[in-house]
Amino acid sequence: MARSKAFDHDGVVGKAMEVFWSKGYEATSIHDLVDAMGINRGSIYDTFNDKSGLFKAAMKHYMAESPASTLIAAAEMPEMADPRQAIEDFINVQVDLCCTPGGQRGCLMTNTLTELCSRDGDIAAVLSNGLRRIEQALYVLICRGQETGEISPWREPRAVARSLVATVQGIKALAKVNPGRKTLSDIAGIALANLD
Repeated sequence: MARSKAFDHDGVVGKAMEVFWSKGYEATSIHDLVDAMGINRGSIYDTFNDKSGLFKAAMKHYMAESPASTLIAAAEMPEMADPRQAIEDFINVQVDLCCTPGGQRGCLMTNTLTELCSRDGDIAAVLSNGLRRIEQALYVLICRGQETGEISPWREPRAVARSLVATVQGIKALAKVNPGRKTLSDIAGIALANLD
């Protein structure tokens, strides 16, 4: 009879996410993960197959907990009263997060894009799907805002959505060199001006 796992799955994945986020995939050892997660090596392999499987679970956990989840939820609510505000909040919270203690470690998605995507097709697919979901949420909210007059109808909504995704990734990448709130706010402000 198989033993039931005696650990909180989401809790240990969250701990692994923090290690990967702080150290990067390549620099994180199984020993680092065992120490952080508080479970043994066998449990990691039994549950996640290998380090890559755990990393994919950590990426999914990160995306579910990130500000993007609020943006996606807003796009899925047709009764959303202020789509422009949802977009502005999403962009501005990126600046806020980058200016908090620990904000210089950047974004786990952005860090992984630069570290692994050219070498690991499975992880690239997870990230691509996450970025597509963010782009689609922005697109839906932009279209909705154009219909209500909150967002200028003169710009192509898909192009604006893609530009905003690139801006968010750029803000998070720049945060790693700590350029300061003024710099990041300027970038966010110019990006949001595309809604006018």
